[in-house]
Amino acid sequence: MRIIVFLLNGVIQLALAAAGFLVLLLGMNGYSEDQATPSLLLYIVVGLGSAVVLGFVSGFVAKRLVERRSLGSLAASAIAVVSFSIIGVIILVATAFGAIVLAEVMRGMR
Repeated sequence: MRIIVFLLNGVIQLALAAAGFLVLLLGMNGYSEDQATPSLLLYIVVGLGSAVVLGFVSGFVAKRLVERRSLGSLAASAIAVVSFSIIGVIILVATAFGAIVLAEVMRGMR
């Protein structure tokens, strides 16, 4: 069960991170390559890292829900995947705003 929850949450996070990356590229249209590169790298690192960490943690949370709350494995998996996907989206949105702020700081340093 943990492996399925990990993979499902990881795939959802990576798909949302890819969509967010495209939106971030559109948002950084006026920045030069030197200004945008650190921001894009920040977003990529946080996107990949959050997919792995949240997937790993969601597997343990699903197992714990089955043991503690006597939920079925399907219900525990659904709760873990949905809740950690929402947390992941919040992290990705905050990182996208932080990346734009970083690009703006890089622009001001010229």
